[in-house]
Amino acid sequence: MKQTNHPNFILGLITLVLLFAGIGLKFYGYSAGNIVLIIGAILGGVHWVWGITDVFKNQNSLSQSRVFWIILVVALPPVGSMFYYMFSKTMRM
Repeated sequence: MKQTNHPNFILGLITLVLLFAGIGLKFYGYSAGNIVLIIGAILGGVHWVWGITDVFKNQNSLSQSRVFWIILVVALPPVGSMFYYMFSKTMRM
């Protein structure tokens, strides 16, 4: 069951857009790129912690599935949680 309407999934999309926009602005020499990158990094941190807590909260036991999702969310901070919300079968809202 896909949870692409979960608030943290949407926060992850916003974070990715801000990070790519900040990189683009910084590449072209705009000073606003630093501000956009800082905001994207803060939102990314919130997204990452929220995703980790959701994995611990929504997985029933320490099964192989839970270990896989924990490793994925911790190893790939921007997209690991988004994959969890798209592909996890035990996700509850």
